[in-house]
Amino acid sequence: MEPNNLKRVFRIGGVVIVLVVALFIQPFTYENIDAGNVGIKINLYGSDRGVDNITIVTGRVWYNTWTTKIVEFPTYTQNVDYEPFVITTKDAAEFQVDPKLNYHVNANLVPQIYRQYRKPLGEIEQQFMRNTIYDAYRIVANSFTSDSVMSNRERFEDKIQMLLTKNLAKDGFVYDQLTSAITPPASLRRMIDEKNASIQARLKAENEAKQAIAEAQVSKAKAEGEAAALLIKARAESEANKLRQQSLTPLLVQTRMIEKWNGQLPTYGTVPQLFKDITKE
Repeated sequence: MEPNNLKRVFRIGGVVIVLVVALFIQPFTYENIDAGNVGIKINLYGSDRGVDNITIVTGRVWYNTWTTKIVEFPTYTQNVDYEPFVITTKDAAEFQVDPKLNYHVNANLVPQIYRQYRKPLGEIEQQFMRNTIYDAYRIVANSFTSDSVMSNRERFEDKIQMLLTKNLAKDGFVYDQLTSAITPPASLRRMIDEKNASIQARLKAENEAKQAIAEAQVSKAKAEGEAAALLIKARAESEANKLRQQSLTPLLVQTRMIEKWNGQLPTYGTVPQLFKDITKE
């Protein structure tokens, strides 16, 4: 190969190598910020280095990786299942709480969140937000007795939600929902079970007493009805007998006696019986 051609090949090869190296080490790239996320631009150099006060909208964002950093925060609802912890009530009873928090990030305050914590959202959830939840339970529990926590569960959780809403909102987090499984101490659980069993037994006894009273009233009404029926029947028979006796005249008695006579001469004792038979008719 001629020297001029050889130089040309080396020159072209050098240019290609330089272009390839430049392509790999060049600082410009882009970030796709998906819907439901917010990206913030962080300047690494210069007088205005730090978190910009401008929230990057969703879409493709070009930036210089040597001088700029893009951090992405999700703004859709997050669900965090925390490890259980123990809180103490005013009367020193220990309750176990297993909280689950639903929240989302206030998109307008994303720069403030990063400026304050300088950590990914996952770390913020397990540190700041967990401590906020624990403090809310601890503060509210100190104003309740163990018995009132169980008997006023709705008011207890309402106070916690109000406190969480206030404290999370200050740092750019919007409270959505809190689900908490509260487990009382074993001794209180036994007391509650015994109390419930006592209430159930009392209600059962009251129902049985009401049923016995109702059955007695039915029996009484039935007996009174039967007695009234017998009385009416007796009165009717008495009235009928009176009417029969009033309708018997001497002539009618004689006629009846003749009809009843069997042809034998009456003896002592048969006449009264014959008269009695006549009066029954």
